[in-house]
Amino acid sequence: MIFQQFRYEGDHLSYLIGDDKTQECAIIDPAIDIGPYIEAIEVRGLELVYILDTHTHADHVTGAGKLSERTGGSIAMNDSVDMQRMLSEGKGDEIGIGDILRENASLTINKKVKEGDEITIGNLSLKAIATPGHTQDSMCLLTNGKAFTGDTLMIGVCGRSDLPGGDTIMLYNSLFQKISNLSDDIVIYPAHDYKGNINSVMGYERVNNPFLKPRDLEEFIKFMKETFPPPKGAGMQCGAMKTTLSMAPTPSTGPLMGQMCVALEHILDDYPEDWKEWNIVDVKELKKELDAGEKPLLLDVREPSEYESGHIKDAKNISVKELPKRIEELPEDKDTEIITYCRSGHRSAHATIFLKAYGYRNVKSLEHGIHEWEEEGYEVKK
Repeated sequence: MIFQQFRYEGDHLSYLIGDDKTQECAIIDPAIDIGPYIEAIEVRGLELVYILDTHTHADHVTGAGKLSERTGGSIAMNDSVDMQRMLSEGKGDEIGIGDILRENASLTINKKVKEGDEITIGNLSLKAIATPGHTQDSMCLLTNGKAFTGDTLMIGVCGRSDLPGGDTIMLYNSLFQKISNLSDDIVIYPAHDYKGNINSVMGYERVNNPFLKPRDLEEFIKFMKETFPPPKGAGMQCGAMKTTLSMAPTPSTGPLMGQMCVALEHILDDYPEDWKEWNIVDVKELKKELDAGEKPLLLDVREPSEYESGHIKDAKNISVKELPKRIEELPEDKDTEIITYCRSGHRSAHATIFLKAYGYRNVKSLEHGIHEWEEEGYEVKK
């Protein structure tokens, strides 16, 4: 399977998914800047057959129309899109999103899918799951251990339900009757993330996402009202929270950690090509930071024998394969700056992804590892 994640303006996530045998592909939730998608399609020699919007977006203009014009790909959305447009008509100006709603409502939909429909891309099949609540036409797409959840479920949060076409009761039913039925090892790929995460795992979200905490409907409605700030403008965040909630993961070395480790291997196969832009630090940057007296947690994820042969001063050694078992040795504060490193940067990339999935928000991998650190003539301890 062909897979690539794209990050637009820091928080908007979209995806290319395709069949490596037929070279057919789809783009999910494209941003208005279609250049990166076109480049990826052309470099790989793919044919774009579908452009899929998981819902009618209110915070940005979709790139689906431009992509369709450029490639001839068919635009597909949930069959409640007409209802969503009717409920949104004439709305949004009071909160600064009227122009976005009108432009997205002008999009011509070539295929309307309903609950249970299969969208075929070569030998791949995406199953549509209707999940209204954030909007009337919200849907999730399920394939090969992945769930593209749009704005219905994000990492640690869910989508707000107070925009035109939103409905808190529908969202409650979607989360607890549809999303909660997904197996623990399903990897979650949302349409937005505001903390630099790549993805999550359903088992992790089930335990740690406060919006999936068991509540009756009345409690859920109250919680939603208390959680989201009033919507405003094109720059608003569809999953931002007003209140400071405890988002710390539940420490576990049992089944949950096992699920995360299995999913980690899955995630690494799909690692986005632009990860260097936001997940690494080079050795000169790190040396400058240390010389300035800053003290990030240096985490050497090599084996103990490698660590003993030479490591960066004050680095803590936890091998990447031991990290799930020893996670409680790391600081409780999930904003702690952590720099992972290994010999060349490969194992530390694994560790960085794992720590981000676990909730650490300020973790990076040392590019080219201690090998380049030594080549620059910087000190190592033995």
